[in-house]
Amino acid sequence: MEREIAKRLGGRRIPLLGREGCDLDVPYLFVEVKSQGRIAPYLWNDFLDQILTGREVAGDDRIPAIAIHRPGMKYDDALVCIRAGDWEELVRRIKEDAE
Repeated sequence: MEREIAKRLGGRRIPLLGREGCDLDVPYLFVEVKSQGRIAPYLWNDFLDQILTGREVAGDDRIPAIAIHRPGMKYDDALVCIRAGDWEELVRRIKEDAE
């Protein structure tokens, strides 16, 4: 699952032994991948804390994101979630790189 999502985001999966923070090496984003049937509300805070803390520990300036894939779901239907302010930053970075 991580490998497929990484491919779709233009990157690669980071093997467990080589990880210092996130699951995927993709442009612009610091991504954790979660495969959950149902997500309990309290887990959202845990997910957010995980990507923010992991990014700080890794000394990474990529934008934190969570990719959520439900077992049996088409990969095109998976969700990639980022904070609104980070979304603005992502758009800004992409525009700068395109110029």
